[in-house]
Amino acid sequence: MTSRTIHTLSLLLLATPFLPSTTSSASPCERLPTSLTYTQATAPHDVSAILRSVYEKINRDVTGVVDVEVEWSGTEIHKRVGERIVKCTVTRLWESVVGALDKEGRGGSGGGGTTSNNEENKSIDEQGREVATQCFEVPFTILDVNECTVESTHPMAHRCHPPSICVNTLGSYECMCPSEDDNAISSNAIKSFNFVANTDFWKEMNDEQRSPWELSFGSSTESSCGGLASTFACCEEDGHSAEGSFCRSSFRCPVDPCNESKQQQQQQRNKQQQAGRRGASSAQCANNALCQRSSSPLSQPNYNCICPTGLLGNGRRCRPNVDGMPQPKVRYDGKTPTEETARALASGLICGCTEPVVDACSGFPKCPVTSSNTPTCACKPGFFRDERFGCVDENPPVLHIRPDPSHTDPKTGITRLVQGEKYEEHGVDVIDDNAEEYLRSLKIAYSRPLPQGCLLEMGEFHVNYTVATPWTDPEFVRAKRTVVIENVNECRVKEDVGVGKYCPELVAMCDGESGAMCVDEIGTYSCKCPVGTEGDGFLPIPRLKLDGKGGYVGSMIPLNYRGGTGCRDTSRPTIDIIGPNPKKFLVAKPSGLKSIMRMGEDKDTNASVEKLLAEQRSHYENQIRFMIKSTSGAELCATTSKPNVRATDCIHAQDQTYKGVVDLSARVSVGEPIAKDGYPLQWKIPYNVIDDAGNKAKTVWRDIVVDEVDLNDFERKTKAEILANRKHEVDDAVNSALIQERKRVGANGNNKSRSCPACEPCVCKGTNQNAGTLTAAECNSICEMKVAGVLARESGNEGTTCTPDVISSRRVSGHRWVEDILDSLEEMLGASTLILLLMGCTLATMLYVLQRLITALFASRGPDTRTYYHSADDAEREKIMAQNVSYYRSPSSTKENRQSTPGSGAASSVPLPPTASLSSQRNGVFSPHEKRTNKVGAQSQQRQGETSQYSSPFRTEDGTDSIYQTMPPITPLRNDNAGRYNLRSNN
Repeated sequence: MTSRTIHTLSLLLLATPFLPSTTSSASPCERLPTSLTYTQATAPHDVSAILRSVYEKINRDVTGVVDVEVEWSGTEIHKRVGERIVKCTVTRLWESVVGALDKEGRGGSGGGGTTSNNEENKSIDEQGREVATQCFEVPFTILDVNECTVESTHPMAHRCHPPSICVNTLGSYECMCPSEDDNAISSNAIKSFNFVANTDFWKEMNDEQRSPWELSFGSSTESSCGGLASTFACCEEDGHSAEGSFCRSSFRCPVDPCNESKQQQQQQRNKQQQAGRRGASSAQCANNALCQRSSSPLSQPNYNCICPTGLLGNGRRCRPNVDGMPQPKVRYDGKTPTEETARALASGLICGCTEPVVDACSGFPKCPVTSSNTPTCACKPGFFRDERFGCVDENPPVLHIRPDPSHTDPKTGITRLVQGEKYEEHGVDVIDDNAEEYLRSLKIAYSRPLPQGCLLEMGEFHVNYTVATPWTDPEFVRAKRTVVIENVNECRVKEDVGVGKYCPELVAMCDGESGAMCVDEIGTYSCKCPVGTEGDGFLPIPRLKLDGKGGYVGSMIPLNYRGGTGCRDTSRPTIDIIGPNPKKFLVAKPSGLKSIMRMGEDKDTNASVEKLLAEQRSHYENQIRFMIKSTSGAELCATTSKPNVRATDCIHAQDQTYKGVVDLSARVSVGEPIAKDGYPLQWKIPYNVIDDAGNKAKTVWRDIVVDEVDLNDFERKTKAEILANRKHEVDDAVNSALIQERKRVGANGNNKSRSCPACEPCVCKGTNQNAGTLTAAECNSICEMKVAGVLARESGNEGTTCTPDVISSRRVSGHRWVEDILDSLEEMLGASTLILLLMGCTLATMLYVLQRLITALFASRGPDTRTYYHSADDAEREKIMAQNVSYYRSPSSTKENRQSTPGSGAASSVPLPPTASLSSQRNGVFSPHEKRTNKVGAQSQQRQGETSQYSSPFRTEDGTDSIYQTMPPITPLRNDNAGRYNLRSNN
């Protein structure tokens, strides 16, 4: 929305809700539906503020506003309570006017009437836009402020001077003298909190009958509106104008000297001395005197002091260092003043109201006859006569301190309190046998001022009780109470409980949320921040203020308080990289075709390869950045053995706080890859983290290395990397298991702290002639046993370990090897799983042995039974092979033997080859030198009559067989069972 500079600023305030439009008689002003409501204190007080409010209102309720023009007559709007109308002329875009009228569906009846009516005000502005001028009325509602009830610091608070009373009016206030008649209309009306005086109230108030004490002073030098009961119709109506405020503040009403409090009397006396006004004096009567007001406030003095019956004096307060000690006396009848006292009373020389002393010998009539038997006044035994006090006890009074039943030690008489408790005065018992009545004086004095509430400071103070005995030397009797205030542990004081309920100063203000600990001090406390933080450890204490010298003033200032800065964490988080560092990426290096034969270089191919390599390298950094962004950095610690990892698996960040270790791994930010200067194909990735206190960890870096390898080496390096990762994981698992095992052994064993003893020299020599020198393992075992023996002696178990011999050391070494295996299995599988596994293995072994025994007993009986350690298929194949293999005579044999054929009788002497397992240690190779059994011979005889169709592989061209002919090789073919071989035939 745009607006133009407003050239004319004016405002017209109207008492009536509507005002005829000044724009056009045919275009009435449209009144906005809602009113702007303010109190007198917050209402716009000048034209600028009014314009801002009108402009904001117009822009909220009207669209397309170009400018706003407001008329102003100069009256301050906030002075008028009620509803006011501000008329303004608004220039709007023509399209906004038409749209608003169409939306209302009335063709425009407000703000200038219909569309046709607004066309009369249509024009073209300086920027060439179609605009229309409309008139609007902005209603203002001003609410009255009760000047009589707002705070005295409020800008609209009343200025009435005590004892005058503030009376609220609509938009202003008046000052009125109080009425002594509680039933008067003015007294009843002003008691209402929301009372607003109107014309009828002031008329009835003026009709009331008032005494001079209920009207203002008649002299203009003493008061404004002299002789009137109020400022109504006397001062200007607006009580906030300069003249109206001065008139009301100068209005004075008489002050009743006999009804003022001591504080008001002192204030009135001070003002009287400064202003010198009449009738402003206050009563100077003694505390036990009766004050009686004069008939007119203008009388001097305007009050009298009257002593109660039985007391003598002028009733006025005794002046220090001016009036002497009053000592009125009466005759033996106890009523009639003596002559001396009567003269002093007539002269007004006896101040205050004092109980007189009876002069027992005064007032007796004189005897008309002279006689030696005249009456005399004498004191009882144990008393003597004092001219001032009559018969007094020869022994002074005795003072007994009344103990505090809860805090006074009956043996020492010392009253012991703790900080936060309140001292209660129990007084003393005065034991006095004086027969005469006289004005006694008991004084209680404290060695240091006591606070009104609880005791905050440690220490000792005394309470002195003094009874005046003017007839003794010294002229007083005194008793002393000792009070000791002991320390309280502020760290245990709870708010609103016990001491903390009445003494909030003793509640420790330590910043517990930040880990601050409260430390009790002598008479105070301090707050200590935990390690890794800084600050004074306190919360801000509002009651303590700066003294301008770097310190603080106030009650109960804690030790080392520096403004309540709390505890701020200063320890920096730490980051540990997990996973490979550097992280390697294997990339196949582009190359051309690799030839087997040597030949010259192809320059064109090499150039294209170099170009392809450069193009490939240009994408590395973007690819690294993409992988980091896509996986939140998880790719940087992924390996072939752990391909599915999370971002928090790659980094571990922690912050050591007073609450313990806080894991910040999820908050670690992974930065952009940065290329290393001077190291091509290498980048570094930054890791950063910030804790809750704003402490930033030291940046750690993970290196990225791109390894370009030829295709020939790619598979080899990939396998090597996989093996390296597996080895690294195994090493980590072993180290972790060792750490856990040490912790477990340390937890199960004694926790006694012990140092490693010095090792004894190990001489690793055999103990017998046959054993010779020991092995390294045996030697280590002996040394370990010696160390164990030293530890046993140090721990008090001497004699439980001895140096083993060679055999025992070997046995111990073997046992330890077994124990290590069992411990490792226990760590990986758990104790219960390991026991089940051992039981299962033992049971399986027993079943296997039982099966073999049963087979040997029942399935291997008889002479024809053979025991095979291979399968039945192997036995069948060997049987067929044995049938098809023929053995022939050596070339050096006789001719007869060489001409014999298989199947002839002569061949019967040739034995069959032995059967053997192809999976035996000989791998199926037959030995012709094995001894044949009789059973084999019998089988060969059985086959003499059989005619074999087998064609020998050793047969020559002349029809003879020779074992030196080249035979088909025996090629091993791996089948389902590893280690088995078959003969490959020529077929």
